[in-house]
Amino acid sequence: MAVTVSELSNNIVLIAEPIATVKTVAIGFWFSAGSRYEKKDERGIAHFTEHIIFKGTKTRSAYDIACAFDRIGGNLNAFTEREQICLQCVVPCNYAEYALSVLCDMTENALINESDVDRERLVIENEIVSALDDSEEAAMDAVMEAVWPDSSVSWNICGTVESVRKIDASRLRAWYEKFISGGELAVCIAGNFDTQSVTSVLERCSAKRKNTQSGFCNKVRSAAFGPLPLWKPGFHYVNAEFQQEQVMVLFPFRNIPDEDAYYSWAVLNALTGDTMSSRLFQNLRESKGYCYNVYSFFSVCTDCGFWCAYASVPKSKAASACKEIRREIRRIMEKGVSDDEIEAAREHLCGEEIILSEDIENRMKRLFRNFSYGFAQSDWEKTVERLRSVDKEALRKAVSSLFDGSSAAFVIYGPKLTAKQREMLEKAGEIWKK
Repeated sequence: MAVTVSELSNNIVLIAEPIATVKTVAIGFWFSAGSRYEKKDERGIAHFTEHIIFKGTKTRSAYDIACAFDRIGGNLNAFTEREQICLQCVVPCNYAEYALSVLCDMTENALINESDVDRERLVIENEIVSALDDSEEAAMDAVMEAVWPDSSVSWNICGTVESVRKIDASRLRAWYEKFISGGELAVCIAGNFDTQSVTSVLERCSAKRKNTQSGFCNKVRSAAFGPLPLWKPGFHYVNAEFQQEQVMVLFPFRNIPDEDAYYSWAVLNALTGDTMSSRLFQNLRESKGYCYNVYSFFSVCTDCGFWCAYASVPKSKAASACKEIRREIRRIMEKGVSDDEIEAAREHLCGEEIILSEDIENRMKRLFRNFSYGFAQSDWEKTVERLRSVDKEALRKAVSSLFDGSSAAFVIYGPKLTAKQREMLEKAGEIWKK
């Protein structure tokens, strides 16, 4: 059945994709409440709120919430991103209405008391410290702070140990009431369910909210985030006590792309570094043997974003890796890409879409991605059709809009480099600009 988007009487936006051939339902409660909405003295409060939602309501203890899903074989989870918080579950289809009622309770009636907050703060501090032991995750946080300094978009989503220690129950309660129980809410649901029954539960169990359609509007969000983050190109060295250097080459872009541009970027990214047969993987790993881990990706926010090539290499190979990444991108800029490469990248992405179409949780998340980006709510067949329409001219436009040597940022995260090693790296950057 087709995807439907409706605004309920209480201003909740319901995005529904009924699938009669499955026996499960994936539900996501999406709040316009990520880390970008934080003030500097409350860094980490969005993520802290995500945790505290699980600590009980007026009628359910934290244990009751856990049992509600464990005893039906379902799973319950949540995550915080830069621009939203999501509370999600996957359950057998005959428990869809029951699961909705529990999620409504958690997001309307959370009890936030000091003892739970103090205990959960210790859990979050452990999460923050654990992330610092993960070189790749720590490097990605360093990247954001390097290229977008002094902007909320670059703040660590979990906050810092110091900032989290300043967040008490009263501040969490105020954030919860503003952004969760009283904020904009988009409910995405995919699987085997009855849309009218789902609508009835949401209208019965959830109070009236702010206008969700406008709350997720790009212009409204951009105003909430303040001035556009300023991109800082050039070389950034971040010393860290790891064995490997994390080498990242980044290019910025502004605004969420339209659908045509988005799919063109996806194809460009796939052939550049997102697959085993991609240029970066074949060059840096298969041909040169510089690294085990090399890939590329792009990240999109409401008013900014970037494409990134990443490689984890020995300290002695940092300059060489940077040079090879630069060389592959220059080849694409100057010589373009072949029809065979485009075809392979397109079919890779089409195959992924077909495989992911059988993942009910992924389909639910896809509903929200399309909603938040302002894309049409289309099924996976339409997405495959859009991907296969990306041609050489579309790739040429994607390359020219993205790869600008003067805006390139190079982030080197890892053991301290010698003056000679830095000089070699910066020569690679100078070559880029010629």
